[in-house]
Amino acid sequence: MPDSPPPIHVVFALLPGSMVLDWAGPAEALRIANQLLQAQGQPARFVLRFASPTPTSPTSVGVTLAGLEPLPATLPSPTWVVLVGLPGQHIDATASEARGLLHWLRGLRLGNGRLELVTVCAGAVLAAHAGLLAGRRATTHHQHLEELAAVEPRCD
Repeated sequence: MPDSPPPIHVVFALLPGSMVLDWAGPAEALRIANQLLQAQGQPARFVLRFASPTPTSPTSVGVTLAGLEPLPATLPSPTWVVLVGLPGQHIDATASEARGLLHWLRGLRLGNGRLELVTVCAGAVLAAHAGLLAGRRATTHHQHLEELAAVEPRCD
């Protein structure tokens, strides 16, 4: 049997107000994928991590998440960083937590198969604020299309 590939670390980078559906849905899909692999005698493929500029964070539905890890200084390979949406018509990138996340994102060196970015819904707007979407194709929630184009006009 060939060696198993290393597990993919999936870091959900959460801000206060993060949309629960945007991170819980993908996290559950990956958990189920791990469960199915393990039922077949294979190792889990995904290591789920939840990080934030603060150790606790209220969600879009008012439940507060606790035990969040700090935004990691280093990331193993391979890692997927997942950015999720926030409620409202506009993504506020000026709050201190958002500024902390954007600073961390700007320090990432993305690379195929090594460190990849996944955006869910309006998480693409956060990626645009961090300068990660110039020259790339992206999509977002229809309410944020104009905002995405204004933040990063070089994003298709």
